[in-house]
Amino acid sequence: MGHDWDGYISILDAARINDHCRIHCSNPSCDHAGRLDFAPIINRHGPNVGLGKILRTLRCQKCGQRGAFPITLPGTKENPARPIYCPLSGRSTHRCDPLGECKDGCRLG
Repeated sequence: MGHDWDGYISILDAARINDHCRIHCSNPSCDHAGRLDFAPIINRHGPNVGLGKILRTLRCQKCGQRGAFPITLPGTKENPARPIYCPLSGRSTHRCDPLGECKDGCRLG
């Protein structure tokens, strides 16, 4: 894999943007891409695991090579982002509640 994502972003930070990201195989001759949902990773490893650790262990279903590159998806008007953790609550792991008021008084919904 060409880039080391360790220390760059954690699953917690990524989950403040959206509940998933798009991933692409690290093999330059492979064009396979897919969706990486964060909830199962958080349930298994916790929210503070580095995204790099997860990306290195992924194996492409098309070519079999290990490693992937992420593209975070902030959302659009037609398909809004659904963050797992509140993006406005600092470094805490406050769960995002777009239908109610968050503890900081923001409303994302």
